[in-house]
Amino acid sequence: MAYCDECEERFLLPANHVVGVHNLESGVIAVELTCYEGHHIMVLSGNDIDITGPATV
Repeated sequence: MAYCDECEERFLLPANHVVGVHNLESGVIAVELTCYEGHHIMVLSGNDIDITGPATV
């Protein structure tokens, strides 16, 4: 699930909405997505982030 600040909604997005995947550092992955309206979303995931569960930035 990804949250779009501009739409103020959470979306379950298909793979064709993934723009890029980046390994920021060991244990932290950033996934770039676009929502159905085309707004840019960044989701952080991994073992070394300081929050529980996936989070949007």
